[in-house]
Amino acid sequence: MRRALATLLTVTAIAACATGPASPSRVTLEADLLSVAMSDGSTCRGPAPGMGAETGWSGTLTGCAWPYGYTVEIDPGTNPVRFVLQEILGDRIIKPLATVTITDADGRDRVFQTPERIAD
Repeated sequence: MRRALATLLTVTAIAACATGPASPSRVTLEADLLSVAMSDGSTCRGPAPGMGAETGWSGTLTGCAWPYGYTVEIDPGTNPVRFVLQEILGDRIIKPLATVTITDADGRDRVFQTPERIAD
């Protein structure tokens, strides 16, 4: 009985150490909102400020159990025709081109491109 209890306590301790903060797994960007899908199934958000979001924005993700910082950098070299199409069709159809950097509590950066690049 003691051995089984000791084994159970060891397994529980190892499992507790293995769990930690969720990591960002995918990002979605709209003109005014960054959504980050996390490895634990949760979704964190980074809303753009009301004005001045044309070149990007940064802050701390909301709706997260952990204080992840983020930066959205809109690609300044985007084809002007793309901007016209965004205005006509809306941001839900034509997503902004950007680099999104998520920084965890340990200072590690995870960098994403949006829209996601499709592998050939």
